Amino acid sequence: MNAVPAVFLDRDGTIIEDKGFLGDPAGVEILPTVPEALKLLADSGYATVVVSNQSGIARGYFDHATVERVNAEIVRRLADEGVAIDAWYWCAHYDDGCDCRKPEPGLVRRAMSERPIDLARSAMIGDRGSDVELGQRLGMPGILVSGPLEYLGPEPDLRARTLLEAAQWIVRRGH
Repeated sequence: MNAVPAVFLDRDGTIIEDKGFLGDPAGVEILPTVPEALKLLADSGYATVVVSNQSGIARGYFDHATVERVNAEIVRRLADEGVAIDAWYWCAHYDDGCDCRKPEPGLVRRAMSERPIDLARSAMIGDRGSDVELGQRLGMPGILVSGPLEYLGPEPDLRARTLLEAAQWIVRRGH
């Protein structure tokens, strides 16, 4: 099977409204332009892979099953728009000792061990410095989708207003 480029996506603040520690699927709000962006990426041959820090598990706010229910609601709402996410990965930790909490590369490496991904043609999109740093550490563009919080992190390869703007940039560049 040939390796395909992937766009690694943060969940909260990139695909859905960031509401802190979201433990209720009813609180899911898909951000504007997300369905269009995912369709553009899929039509352009990119796999879409969510990589998300979910430290609410380690903090005792909710469990893995709750994260799965929230993700299932996102899947359902995106399906209503005719789009899908190819894979979901999350870090349940809240310490500096794990290798999967962004900006550490464990989630991306796990995705690459389970599917044929061409990292050299991939990109990372998120709303925090840890997302941008993760992409840049692995030699991918780290793209910032601006959110309401002050950005603290390395200079992103692109500052996008929406996920669609980021997706258009990726497709144009061939990353």
